[in-house]
Amino acid sequence: MHDVLVIGGGAAGFYAAIHIAESRPQTKIAILERGKEVLTKVKVSGGGRCNVTHAEFNPVDLSKNYPRGQKELLGPFHTYASGDTVGFFEERGVALRIEEDGRMFPVTNSSQTIIDCFLSEADRLGIQVKTLCSVTGIEQIKEEEGIIWKVAIGDGHMYCKKLILATGSNPKMWNYVQALGHSIVQPVPSLFTFNIKDERILDIPGVATHAEVKVIPKKNISKKKGKLKPDTAVLTSEGPLLITHWGMSGPAILKLSAWGARILEQYNYQFKIQVN
Repeated sequence: MHDVLVIGGGAAGFYAAIHIAESRPQTKIAILERGKEVLTKVKVSGGGRCNVTHAEFNPVDLSKNYPRGQKELLGPFHTYASGDTVGFFEERGVALRIEEDGRMFPVTNSSQTIIDCFLSEADRLGIQVKTLCSVTGIEQIKEEEGIIWKVAIGDGHMYCKKLILATGSNPKMWNYVQALGHSIVQPVPSLFTFNIKDERILDIPGVATHAEVKVIPKKNISKKKGKLKPDTAVLTSEGPLLITHWGMSGPAILKLSAWGARILEQYNYQFKIQVN
């Protein structure tokens, strides 16, 4: 029997396990990862440098950078925000630096620094890290002393008093969560580039500039439920824009796809853009 099982061996899973182990010594904790290795997304994040956090230390202003969840995150950010993340790593000998756009990276410019920090802390605190542990079921068992969690792993089971799901975009895990009575909001793509077929940009991939970009909805664009009015979802963004081999990218485009993720999904990703 474990006190805490963390499903998901990514940054969130390790960060949670480490904080629990530090605040409650002698707690028996295990991290379960379905893959052969843990922290694989940390390794490739930020082009292999790992963009750890952002240099926005005001909770109100920080919450405004979230297209969905701004209101919900405001309270938690007053409890724990970017400054606390910076402090976490600095206390463990990992210095971070701020780039011009506010992104913060380890001074080593290597994501391995962050991975090594997580792994060494897990080892120091006695957190078990189990790979090749694919969860195939989650069940609540009510006993006299409280709720016990039964986690199916292959042909076997593990039991715990507390369960943390840190599995990210894993639809199978969403189904388990939904079966436990939680509501799941259907996810849509976000932070994506635009595929544009336009002769004017065919021969200039790699060209970068600063631009204002607007999404202009076409008339009579259908969505799954009814019609969208053509004047209800104009989106505007400004910033660096990059011409690619198949369309456009860069912060100006990525901002549009982040803030307008659900609107663009309603348009079935067929719309006009205006670049100034």
